Amino acid sequence: MNKVAATQAQTSGRVVLIGLLIGFLLNLTGWLGNNFILGSLWDEIGSSLTYVPWRDTLWSEFFSLLPDFLYGIAIAWLLAKLASCNDSIPITALQTGFFVSLVGGVTTYFAIANSGFIPWNLALASFVLVFATKLPLSFLAAYLLLGYRSS
Repeated sequence: MNKVAATQAQTSGRVVLIGLLIGFLLNLTGWLGNNFILGSLWDEIGSSLTYVPWRDTLWSEFFSLLPDFLYGIAIAWLLAKLASCNDSIPITALQTGFFVSLVGGVTTYFAIANSGFIPWNLALASFVLVFATKLPLSFLAAYLLLGYRSS
């Protein structure tokens, strides 16, 4: 393996590992936010949700945790790609966090609200929670992946 391929493999491994760490933290902060900040909004609709046996399976847990790990990997991957285009790591982290939050939030919460599964106020509150967690975690990912440069 030549030096370039070895460096790319090492970088790819770091992207995945840091992405998984960020995904874990996204799951943790999402759980905390949904239970302690948005808990009353979720409680309001909890009784109106139809019981589905699928929710009692491990697959249900897997599919509810998976997106944040994918978002974490997307954040780390996008940071690695954008870093070569931008001299400022903080600006790159801000762009990455904003983009992943916007794509993830719109495709998740607003689509679910538009389908009638959750009310719009919960979708908007969840979207704000997405920004409040993904932006700082994008800065953490940038620091772990790229180091810190202010210029």
